[in-house]
Amino acid sequence: MSFIGLLQCGAVQVVNPENRKVIGYAFSVETERGQLQRWILFEHPHNTLDIEPPPDHMAKWSLSDWQSNVAELWRPGSFYVWAQADVYRHGDAYEQQKWAKIPLASRLPAPTYPDVGFCDFQLDPTGGRILDVLQQRAGGMVYARNESLEAAGVRLNEAMPLEARGLAFVVNGLLDPASTEYWMLPAAYEPAGKSAAVAIKTGTRKANSLQEFIDVANQGWGPGSTFVITGCINYCGDTVPSAR
Repeated sequence: MSFIGLLQCGAVQVVNPENRKVIGYAFSVETERGQLQRWILFEHPHNTLDIEPPPDHMAKWSLSDWQSNVAELWRPGSFYVWAQADVYRHGDAYEQQKWAKIPLASRLPAPTYPDVGFCDFQLDPTGGRILDVLQQRAGGMVYARNESLEAAGVRLNEAMPLEARGLAFVVNGLLDPASTEYWMLPAAYEPAGKSAAVAIKTGTRKANSLQEFIDVANQGWGPGSTFVITGCINYCGDTVPSAR
């Protein structure tokens, strides 16, 4: 079964949209429950970053290529992030409940955290703001709950209009032992790093709890939508992490 996650499978490039500086890379593989993402971030994105197709030499990388090149890519003070994205589809049944609607927060499946021996993630909460995900062919929104946001996107074609659709919610942040992201992606969403442009920014709506977020997300939940629960772990340091 093919799953849809935030990122395309394979490598993508992470860019600061203000100065076009490459500030990292990510690599995703399909798993039994969805997608496992690995991120290298050279610096704190401060709520603004684009996700684009990789440079030519990385376009056909395998996971072993990625793992063998981490040391060469690494810079002192970088972040290395593992994120397991479990995908749930509209109308399918999970744990004996059919997802005609997104379940109550108390009945959601628990997130899966990659077993790598570190804890933290690159997305920081945002003080109750729902974040708009803008996409030229589709879109989404993301929510995070405390201090600051680092968000993902794809370089945009400014001649094309952007639309905002979907939702996500982030619990805990960069300095916490672990973080969890809850994404609602519409049927038309295309994984970042392919042909569709994606950008995330802070929106005007607020959600002060996961249940408040689900209430909003259910307004856009429908056939073809996916709900992605992502367990996130982060390493930050001057030396390359032992797990890659």
